[in-house]
Amino acid sequence: IKMRKYNKEQKEYMNAKAILSALEDQENEMEADFVKSLGVVNPDGSIPTKTWAIDDDEIADKAITDFGKIEEESGLWAEILKARENFKAAEEALIQYALSIIPFKKEREILTQAAKNSIKYREEIISTVLKLDVSTVK
Repeated sequence: IKMRKYNKEQKEYMNAKAILSALEDQENEMEADFVKSLGVVNPDGSIPTKTWAIDDDEIADKAITDFGKIEEESGLWAEILKARENFKAAEEALIQYALSIIPFKKEREILTQAAKNSIKYREEIISTVLKLDVSTVK
């Protein structure tokens, strides 16, 4: 079985995405634990897992502020912001790589504009280039 080969841009994108995802999972878990510790039950009987999902606006506003402080003090928020920046840079580098290997000038120009103006086309370009085995590119 031949292993697919990834280039630097593909590897950095996948790595940055995994790091960001792990930090966001950690944030979600931390927020759910925080909300649970408040003992809040919404009028419909549901137990929220997000501060913004607390039905009582006064409690929700305080919870959002308090959790924001906790998240910032823990350093998690700074890590998430850095991971988002890294992910955005890796995404842009991957898109630029994808555009650079398009052999036809007209198509490359059209897709370059589409990548600037449409999240849908950016996602499509990323999805396609991640499937690419770079050992097949000349």
